[in-house]
Amino acid sequence: MEQEFFFPPCPSPQLFVARVLLDNKRDFLLDYFIPEELEQVITLGSYVRVPFKHGFGRGIVVEILEKQQSDRLKIITRLENQQPVVPPNLLKLCRWIADYYCCTLISALQAALPQSVRSDIKPKQDLLLTLATDFNPMVFRNEHKRAKKEIEALAYLQKNHPARLSELPQKTGIPRNIWNKLLRKGLAIGLLTEKKNPLPQPIFPNQTQPQHLTDEQSQALQFIETEMLKPKPKPILLFGVTGSGKTELYIHAMERCLTQKKQVLLLVPEIALTPQLWERIKSRFDSSYTLGCWHSRISRAEKAHLWNQILSDKIDILIGTRSAIFAPFRSLGLIIVDEEHESSFKQEENPRYHGRDVAVMRGRLEGALVILGSATPSLESYYNSLNAKYNLVELKKRVEARRLPQVTVIDQRRRKKNSSEKETKNAFLNTEELISSELKEAIEKRLEKKEQIILYINHRGYSSSLQCSSCGYVLPCPNCSISLSYHKIPAILNCHLCNYSSSVPIQCPICKDRNFKFLGSGTEKVEEYLSQLFPSARILRMDSDTMRKKGALEQALRAFSQRNFDILVGTQMVAKGLDFPYVSLVGIVSIDTLLHLPDFRASEKSFQQLLQVSGRSGRGSIEGEVYVQTRTPYHPAIQFARHHDYLGFVDQELEFRKTLSYPPFYRAIMIRFIGHPEEKVKYVADALTKEIKEKVENSLTLVGTPSPAPLSKVKGNYHYQLFLRCLKVMEVSQKLREIILDREEKWGIIVRVDIDPQDLLK
Repeated sequence: MEQEFFFPPCPSPQLFVARVLLDNKRDFLLDYFIPEELEQVITLGSYVRVPFKHGFGRGIVVEILEKQQSDRLKIITRLENQQPVVPPNLLKLCRWIADYYCCTLISALQAALPQSVRSDIKPKQDLLLTLATDFNPMVFRNEHKRAKKEIEALAYLQKNHPARLSELPQKTGIPRNIWNKLLRKGLAIGLLTEKKNPLPQPIFPNQTQPQHLTDEQSQALQFIETEMLKPKPKPILLFGVTGSGKTELYIHAMERCLTQKKQVLLLVPEIALTPQLWERIKSRFDSSYTLGCWHSRISRAEKAHLWNQILSDKIDILIGTRSAIFAPFRSLGLIIVDEEHESSFKQEENPRYHGRDVAVMRGRLEGALVILGSATPSLESYYNSLNAKYNLVELKKRVEARRLPQVTVIDQRRRKKNSSEKETKNAFLNTEELISSELKEAIEKRLEKKEQIILYINHRGYSSSLQCSSCGYVLPCPNCSISLSYHKIPAILNCHLCNYSSSVPIQCPICKDRNFKFLGSGTEKVEEYLSQLFPSARILRMDSDTMRKKGALEQALRAFSQRNFDILVGTQMVAKGLDFPYVSLVGIVSIDTLLHLPDFRASEKSFQQLLQVSGRSGRGSIEGEVYVQTRTPYHPAIQFARHHDYLGFVDQELEFRKTLSYPPFYRAIMIRFIGHPEEKVKYVADALTKEIKEKVENSLTLVGTPSPAPLSKVKGNYHYQLFLRCLKVMEVSQKLREIILDREEKWGIIVRVDIDPQDLLK
């Protein structure tokens, strides 16, 4: 147990002073004396226990002041961790986040520092079993001939000791109670150790071998190596078409970084991408290098253990989602942001940072090379490469001279509607409506050839809404300004914003009619329809409903990779970075909803999604094809994606953005006002907008007018928003902080400042 120090409030000698940021909701800085016993161990980033009000609090040391003597200062009572939980480099990064993203320093530090570390959660423990020193196997066999399981267990332990108790039942088939008997009888000895996290089971066995680099890849690697040797390397935008071998290039760059005795951080936008990357990278590095995996599905104890391992320089490569950018590396040499264009790198809760941009800043602060990889770079990143802020490295060809898939656009406006009465009863089973004849025929051909198919639709559930056939009433969510989605298994209506659910009504609450229409389609409906259309096909559905259980995602990926399924139906999970060599057909059931969202990024996101989903086809030796079903076939995003023409799309989109003063030419800021009643929210929004116009608006900053958000009500609260565009974010952010941060409680309204928003609907 750690020693705890208690001192009188007035020390006689002069002592060093620590400025402590309390672990609170607001930035609350207090000075405390450092006791002499802790002078050598308390540094910047130390997590300490301090007297606060009538009890104790915890906080982070953010500054060490000169020795002084004072009657007013209290003394730090305990050091919570033996080493600083926030290294100085990470503390500096969090200060930048607070300044840029208009948030408090403590909120930035709380985002960086896992709750498990701040709560001092201990790693789970395990027992290492070994044979007792005085154990004689011959004597035991003679005296305990009937104890066959115990003899079997001891024989295993004799050849395989020490062994972890938690793993023995699965490895040997011998029940846990037998191993416990050996401990009780003194035949085995157990030593306490930290529980080892189980390694992922192989999912993609054919993708672990090193690949010969193409000329393009070799030239790209040479450029990366040269930049890596510079003391202040410029970020690299790695723009490579789908299947061009970006991951192979990442691995070679990692190898060069590790030879320099530095550490590597690989960021991915989705948990779904971690198993494949983990397996591929793990197979390429020997046991002298240690890998770690960081995402929201690992336990709090596992995070605490991994954090301490990184602090102790025991992790060489970390693969993780957005929050892994805060990993406390001390010698970071390479940061890779895979699929850098993905909006999931943006945090929706406070602090609303963008993982990609924080990665670029961390690389700048620590002299690490940052590689941003994508087949469809964000307009901001590509624009930065045009302005020489980033180096541009291109991979224009797929590996092994594989061809990009042919894209066929199907005009759904010309489909023939079935006029029979069956449409009322089974509107969602209409072949022409859900799956076109062209796509159906393509699926049949691929199934006959024993190839695999991916169908993409960006909506989970069965249908997006339930409508009365008589009066047209659509059942809404009582808490939000959207309709309830219908889920068939189980049969419920569910809100995808607040998670409100209810049973399906027997009759319309307005006109009492008992007939309903199911509008829109989701993954559940597509799966059901395909099973009726192709009864012998093995169909796998992959969305947040089916992948909730721990291990479900890995199990699904493994099953599809091993060709246990013919068709994969999914949402965005199937659109990003996955590599299945036997997938030869991708069908996009619908893209129209995303195309027409009231968001200036809608066209860019649609184009990226089309190209990314298309890229899942034809990645092996089989040539691929893509079918896109749409009612807006001549939309520029669809036409450019059809021809895999990223540069053509970017040229047109940049011209549009420049004309309207949108990013990347201006920086966007969204201020959201949230609360109830609506009149109060509107009043505060109007009053605050007036003050912002007076203090912020100038020739470099454009301030709009507050209006109800597209989703005007969420979880019972009304949402108003104010859109700003500016050239100098830091200046505007500082002024907004002065206006907003300390007055929220007075108003009783939540005010959220979102710098560089990625989604204008939320």
